[in-house]
Amino acid sequence: MKVGTPQHRDVFCRTFIDGHVAYEPENLPWPQLEQRYLDRLHAIPFWGIAKAMERKAGIMVSAFAQTLDDPKIREAVALQGVEEARHARLMAHFIERYGLTAHEIDISAGDPVKEQFVVFGYEECVDFFMGVGLLRLATRLDIFPANLVSIFDSVLVEEARHVTFFINWFRYEEARAGRDGTLGRHVTAIKNYFGSIKALVRSLGGEETTGFAAAGASRLVEGITPAMFLEAALAENRRMLGLLDRRLVKPALLPTLAAAVLTVLRALPPRPQAPALSARAAPQARSFENSVAA
Repeated sequence: MKVGTPQHRDVFCRTFIDGHVAYEPENLPWPQLEQRYLDRLHAIPFWGIAKAMERKAGIMVSAFAQTLDDPKIREAVALQGVEEARHARLMAHFIERYGLTAHEIDISAGDPVKEQFVVFGYEECVDFFMGVGLLRLATRLDIFPANLVSIFDSVLVEEARHVTFFINWFRYEEARAGRDGTLGRHVTAIKNYFGSIKALVRSLGGEETTGFAAAGASRLVEGITPAMFLEAALAENRRMLGLLDRRLVKPALLPTLAAAVLTVLRALPPRPQAPALSARAAPQARSFENSVAA
């Protein structure tokens, strides 16, 4: 299947639309949580940002869909807008159910133009890669209970559909404009990913950001080494994207770079053993493979 052809468009649109699952957030199997898990949730300050980001995405994507001429692409993008708005409702229900602090944040979705949708799409690719890694580790290291993580696992399956649809739509548009050459495509991807990763770095430094996974990363990565995170993110990235039609283009640049960094980290000599931890210190992180085996 050649990128940029009507067949390519039909497959990535139909795959996205057929993958939609109807549900309402309040009807999901939300668990009762032990106090230690509730305390962790209450210690994370980004719930208001996460809800606002999803609301902004729903408004922007829905408005952008109405500007599209191709009826098949318009239908798919409109459905993504519905799912983004549902993610906002899910966050609102989650916040209310567990009594979390979430300050209301004014949002402005801006003009529904192609450039904004492209920026959002690349940010979702970074957010998805971050989110699947953090979620897998949250289960393996018992940061949060599996029955809560499974709900957000379903959300990330939807995000896998979103990023795959976006990458195929973007490649389709670039091919139709005669800009889908290998060099130009990679330069464009690097430029867009770089902007998204800069937002992530700012979030790790404590600045406010709009990315769901990025916004909470600084509170969730304590005790997790870079190698652990990359192992988890790459494994989940392969698993979730592997659920989708093999004929479709999948986000590849970020996983490729992450795999290269992981190879370098594994080749480095082991760090000297740290002195014994005090009773109040965080526990020493285990490798992802050891966590799975435990």
